[in-house]
Amino acid sequence: MLMRRFSFAVTLLITLFPFTTFSQIKGDSWAAVQSKGSGTLAIIYSEQAGLIFKDKDGKIKGVCVDIINDFAKHIKDKHGKSITVKYVREEPVFGTFLSTVQSTPDLVGITNTTITEERKKIFKFSPAYMSNRQVLLTHNSAPSLTSLKELPVKFSGFSAQVIAGSTQVQYVEKIKADHMPALRISHEQSGPAIIKNLSSNPRVFTVIDFTEFIHVVHHKLPIKRHAVDVGPVEELGFVLSRQSDWDPPLKDFLTSDYRNSSRYRQIITENLGATFLSLVK
Repeated sequence: MLMRRFSFAVTLLITLFPFTTFSQIKGDSWAAVQSKGSGTLAIIYSEQAGLIFKDKDGKIKGVCVDIINDFAKHIKDKHGKSITVKYVREEPVFGTFLSTVQSTPDLVGITNTTITEERKKIFKFSPAYMSNRQVLLTHNSAPSLTSLKELPVKFSGFSAQVIAGSTQVQYVEKIKADHMPALRISHEQSGPAIIKNLSSNPRVFTVIDFTEFIHVVHHKLPIKRHAVDVGPVEELGFVLSRQSDWDPPLKDFLTSDYRNSSRYRQIITENLGATFLSLVK
């Protein structure tokens, strides 16, 4: 009898778990907010230094948080509707973050997601909230690079790590093809995992978003940025499923005028520091 009760309990948990998970991440559509006059903007996020993170007291902060708060104010001021911003889930694995957004209609995904033509076939995006540069990082003890042509000599015996599913994969693959045919490349689940590895391994390099470098600078980690060009300036956006209807109000709000405003510059300065202001225009 005890075993039967245990088995029933396990079965019940397994049956209810998907429903519970879905319920926790479900928000309202823009159409529903317009109809009812209020609703919930549900957000899934992946922590990124300066952009969206929890402080020591557990409060969610960052550039994206301030922008979304301004968006909620815009909705109230322009449309007379009230939205409650709810951060429903933190997902550290980038691939899982993207797949969750893809399969959930009324959800906005926030992290350092690059807007690409390939991703536009699968997702909707807000207008860019920030420009983003690619950086090449190593442990402090690695030889300094001034050109990628120096890689075969100065980085002999090095391996590379890159975030699985990120745009940086193509940049590292190109480095391999152009300069280091024997380069070993491993795909990691997140930026923090790579930064942790760089901090202790002097024979690893990565190509990664400059936003990851913000964490390095703020925490004074033994990692350095190399003065080489590893990719074009990219644009970061909030990501939505193809079924979402939140893209029109986001487009109406996140304009070039907003990104050129003193309010936007204040957000960047307060969250990233004045030294990063020129990198995100």
